[in-house]
Amino acid sequence: MTEKASRPKILFVEDDVELSASVTQFLTENDFEVASAYKYDDALTILDATRVSAAIVDVMLPSNSGLELCTYITSKFPSIPVIIVTALSSERDRLSGFEAGSDDYLVKPFLLSELLARVRVLVRRSQQSGERANLKFANVRIDTDQNLAFVGEDEVRLTLRELQIASALIRRAGIVISRSTLIAEIWDNDDSISSNNVDQYIRRLRTKLCTPQSGCEIETIHGIGYRLKVTN
Repeated sequence: MTEKASRPKILFVEDDVELSASVTQFLTENDFEVASAYKYDDALTILDATRVSAAIVDVMLPSNSGLELCTYITSKFPSIPVIIVTALSSERDRLSGFEAGSDDYLVKPFLLSELLARVRVLVRRSQQSGERANLKFANVRIDTDQNLAFVGEDEVRLTLRELQIASALIRRAGIVISRSTLIAEIWDNDDSISSNNVDQYIRRLRTKLCTPQSGCEIETIHGIGYRLKVTN
């Protein structure tokens, strides 16, 4: 019982009962505990009652959209990374998933081994984020122990990916970081992640972190990448 309790718990939200059972069995056999939900409201009940390490969310749910659920998770539980799974594969669909706050995007049909690899990466990074020292630049502070961000004394809600990107920028403050470097560090060179996806995250970070009170800004170095610097 002790061994099972220590396993990372994954919330899997999928209305296809057969797929849900297959994924649940596979993840369980690979040292994860799985809490299954078939609709939006079931997922909310699990989230409010249980601590989960990551969430896998299907876009097409019976009632509310999986994107809506993703937005809810990343706003109320920003330390929980979310993987969107869907049959929709266009660039616009992918951008919608990342705009909703997802940390990863996997198109159906997918290999169970690929899903497992992505879940392991997100859970590992979520756990490791608490092991590094707190980061600070200008009036922005990242509390890596609690996966929280602050501008001055005000808490700013960031998703796990946003926290990782903000941390990468702060660790290299004043240095230009290329989009390819961010993709390599944050997404392990995932081929499905494009420069446009990185730009989406940077735009969101500017809105959330780079306020007049922050004392800093993310500068675009055209054709290269981004640099965090103090505002004049």
